[in-house]
Amino acid sequence: MLVDIQKYREEMTSWVDQFDWKIWMTGTFKPEFSYRDTIKTKRAFQKFIMDLRINYKKNEIEYFMVVERFKHGDFTHIHALLNGLDGLTYNQISDAWRNRFGICQVEGFIKNKGADFYLTKYLLKEVCDWDIYINKNKSNSIIFEK
Repeated sequence: MLVDIQKYREEMTSWVDQFDWKIWMTGTFKPEFSYRDTIKTKRAFQKFIMDLRINYKKNEIEYFMVVERFKHGDFTHIHALLNGLDGLTYNQISDAWRNRFGICQVEGFIKNKGADFYLTKYLLKEVCDWDIYINKNKSNSIIFEK
């Protein structure tokens, strides 16, 4: 049985698009924090989220993140869609990553510009890792509506 990868990817993108993303970010690591292990990469992302929660009192952060391997395949970096950071500048968000891990690019998320589609490609690769956190109280009707 052949799987229609394109169809699954479009459906996943549509599902991800239901949420109210405000930020698109890419985070890479300094050499001393370069991870080959996707689990360690996800843990690093969790530390970044915790830094935002503690340092800026942002307790309603939602995210969809994926781990990407660089083309040479040795090390990882992350891409993420974020929400719940109202009042923070792009520099404050990127500094939270930069101060701990390395290089970070943060920009506004614009629906239908491709960031969501870009992230979902990693969900369908043989070796991938990802995570999502949505506030169930806020987004319950969206998650279970379909």
